[in-house]
Amino acid sequence: MSFWQIACGDGTVDLNEIFLKLNVALIGPGSNGDYFDHRDQYEALSDGKLIKRFAEEIQLNDILVLKRVVNPHKHTWEILAVGEVVGPYRYEPIFEAVDEDKWDMQHCRRVYWRKPRNQTIVNGGGAPVRIQRMEDTNPLVVEAKKILKENE
Repeated sequence: MSFWQIACGDGTVDLNEIFLKLNVALIGPGSNGDYFDHRDQYEALSDGKLIKRFAEEIQLNDILVLKRVVNPHKHTWEILAVGEVVGPYRYEPIFEAVDEDKWDMQHCRRVYWRKPRNQTIVNGGGAPVRIQRMEDTNPLVVEAKKILKENE
């Protein structure tokens, strides 16, 4: 089981309600279609490696830490939820233009999210990328394990 950080926006757009209400994790861009059907096109994009991680590297039962930036200069994050990946990669056209800025977020995984009981702010450990694997010593992982334990 691996731990991954995932963002639900870029600091100006926040999609956490979609993630949590629908029990999904989303990443984009998805305008080229299904990742596996258009792998070469996605690999040519600057964000292609992120989509590849999401589609190929994340496994069932891996843990996603849904974070939101609090202070990008100090690498301070808020953990909004911690979730177990319960479904394989899917391309979902319904998530085209998910907000007023028309973000394409059609790369989807089903996730069983657990919210922390209290606001959880973490200093360090995060990165501004949308999806990234984390080591066990990462402060986000340490706090995520506590959230999972309190929700048993």
